[in-house]
Order: sequence, then structure tokens, then C-alpha cells
Amino acid sequence: MTLALMGGSLRKASLNLKLMGHLARGLEALGAEASMIPPEALRLPLFDGDLPAPPEVLALQRQLSGLQGLIIVSPEYNAGIPGHLKNAVDWLSTLTPSPFRGLPVLLASASPGAFGGSRGHLAWRATLANMGAITHPAGITVPLADKNLAEDGTPLEARAALEIGKALDAFLDFTSRLASRP
Repeated sequence: MTLALMGGSLRKASLNLKLMGHLARGLEALGAEASMIPPEALRLPLFDGDLPAPPEVLALQRQLSGLQGLIIVSPEYNAGIPGHLKNAVDWLSTLTPSPFRGLPVLLASASPGAFGGSRGHLAWRATLANMGAITHPAGITVPLADKNLAEDGTPLEARAALEIGKALDAFLDFTSRLASRP
């Protein structure tokens, strides 16, 4: 199974980037091929519908094409989608073929707050549904992540680690079921 992880904030010490690394290792331990699209690849020019897609966007489209699933690891900015991620999605939504149509997506977030970035998942679900992605009903949230994630992104709380493992397992099952449908 070929998956990608996309997201993180643009900060070097991003909690979501740490979580993304942990999730990639977890997927590989479960036998999936997981590649990470780093935040630097999402430093794109602002979307302008009057301009053709820049080469960086076309490169991102190629990275996302042919995937069996995508995990978006997104911080929550003011209960919504961070600008750099929304900008990337807006550019990609204008391309044919759309890398999102029919693509299974799992949402994940880490936050120093008590909600773990869960409010941002609501905005993501509406955006992804509009683009034809199939968002997994579960999601991964890590509240109090500044205290609950080790330097490498490993959850320090046993229950969080268990829940993340269950969510990854469920997402792999979800993507394989969708891939096997005629």
C-alpha cells in the first residue's frame, strides 16, 4: 500500500511535523510504504486563478497521483485550516486529474491545547468532501502535545499511542477495502 503524509506547520519545531514522522514510522511498521511531503514543499505562491499552476504545484500533483491514501497532519489555526495547506489544496483542486477525487484521507493533528486540533478537522472535512476525497470517519488528535510528544513525535501517554495505532490500522483497512472495490 502506497501512502503519503502531508502537512505540518512551517515552523521548524512543529508539533505536527513531529507527529507526522511518528505516523510515517507507524505505517511502515504495519507494512505500508509511506512518504512524507515536507512543509517546505507547500511553500507555494498564493493561489491566483488567473495564473497557470506553478511547477511546484505540478510536482506536488505528481507526488499525490497514484496514492492509495493520504494522511493530512494539520495544525489548527483559529479553529481552521492553516493558510499554507489551504493554499496548496486550492492550487491542486484546479488541476486535472484531481489528486483528491476518490482518495482516502485520514486527518491528524497535534496541539498544545486541550482539543488537540480537532476543531480544524471540521473545516478539513468540508473542504475534502467538496473535492471528492473520502475522509475516514476517525481522526487522530493529540491534545497537550507540547507535553505529550517526545522529540521524535512518539506519544508519551500509553493511551494516545494505543489510539494512534488503532487509527492507523483502521485507515489501512479502509484504504485496502476501497482499493479492492471494482
